[in-house]
Amino acid sequence: LESPLVNTLTRDEVEAGEKAEHLFRDYCDMAGITYLYIEQSSYSKSSKLIREQASRPDFLVLEPYKMPFFVDVKARQFVTSDGKPTFFLGMPNYEAARLSVSRDLRPLRRFQNFVGIPVWVAWFERVGREIRPGKMYVAPINVLNNFRGLPTWEWLAIPLECCATVDISSRQLLTYNVDEHRIQRFVDLLKKYIHERGWTAKAIPSGEDESSP
Repeated sequence: LESPLVNTLTRDEVEAGEKAEHLFRDYCDMAGITYLYIEQSSYSKSSKLIREQASRPDFLVLEPYKMPFFVDVKARQFVTSDGKPTFFLGMPNYEAARLSVSRDLRPLRRFQNFVGIPVWVAWFERVGREIRPGKMYVAPINVLNNFRGLPTWEWLAIPLECCATVDISSRQLLTYNVDEHRIQRFVDLLKKYIHERGWTAKAIPSGEDESSP
């Protein structure tokens, strides 16, 4: 049995996360997207979700003639501990966002499985406690799960090319339109990387400090 999730967020992460949620709300309001903000106190979460360590996303997005979906908003650094960009498998042509397996991927997948409604993740780039306000990157949990890698990996590196880029200053709708062949190309690169290196393969071979926020 996995140990309960522990909140290890720094003050900078908390403040940046709150700013990212505000930016997401502002974007939805400007684009005319209907949403519900999900209050995050422990009293608003069922005992089953708590017992099963299922995470609760931040928003429920409701658009006409489309299936509703949840969005969990993240504020994450896109650089390594020494200030270099995070690359997918160390390939300098492909920048990547990060997702924690234990803190993000597994809990959000559990939630999706329980409620039967898709969950997406939206990333904003964090610089200290500030957020770069120009754009965000979004992808469904089902797509992100393709980059799970080895069981020992604590972090996923998600190629930004496999995320939909949203200009939050526009009225661009929240859609995910990344071609399946593009996703599969990166999944195949990951499989090849693991096959060539076996169980000694590192999750983020670009020098990423996995304990960093």
